[in-house]
Amino acid sequence: MRAVLAFTLFAVGLTTLSQGALADINVTTGANPFTPFLGLKTTFDQVRIDQRVIIRLPRPVAASSAVGAQRQSVAKIKYKEKKVGKCLWVDRLGGSRPGPDRSLDLLTRDGILIRAYLGDGCLAREFYAGAYMERSYDGKLCVHRDLLHARTGAKCEIEKFRLLIPR
Repeated sequence: MRAVLAFTLFAVGLTTLSQGALADINVTTGANPFTPFLGLKTTFDQVRIDQRVIIRLPRPVAASSAVGAQRQSVAKIKYKEKKVGKCLWVDRLGGSRPGPDRSLDLLTRDGILIRAYLGDGCLAREFYAGAYMERSYDGKLCVHRDLLHARTGAKCEIEKFRLLIPR
C-alpha cells in the first residue's frame, strides 16, 4: 500500500514539474546497480576561498647620525632575563632586531623588550630586515607553535620568551 502511494505521489510530482525543470532530470536504467537511476543534468562546482594575513615586524628605524650612538648605548646596557610566558599578543608587538647568537629582540608598543630564543639552525642575523609571521587564529605568537619568517627565506620556531629588564 505504501509503495503504491509513493509511486502515485512521484508520478503526480513529475507531471506538475515545469518543462525547464523536467529537462534537467535524467532518468537512466543502467546495468550498474550502484548508480542512481534518477539524476540531474546540471553540474555543480566547488569554490574555495582562502584568506591569509601576514604580519610584519619592522626593524626599529633610528636617525642615521644617531645609529652609532644607539649601538654603543645598547651594547653597554646589561639585561636581566625573567620568564614572561609562552604566548605574546601580536597586536602589542611593534618591531624586532637581531639579538645575540640565536635570539631575536621583540619590542612591544609599550616599550617593553622581550627576547625570543630561536630554534636549532636559526641565526639572529637572518632577521636583519625584520620578521614576518602569519596571523594565528587566536592572535598570539606562541612558543613551539608559530614560525617567524625572515626575508632571507628562513623559517624559525621559537624556543622560549624572556622579558629583558635593564640592570
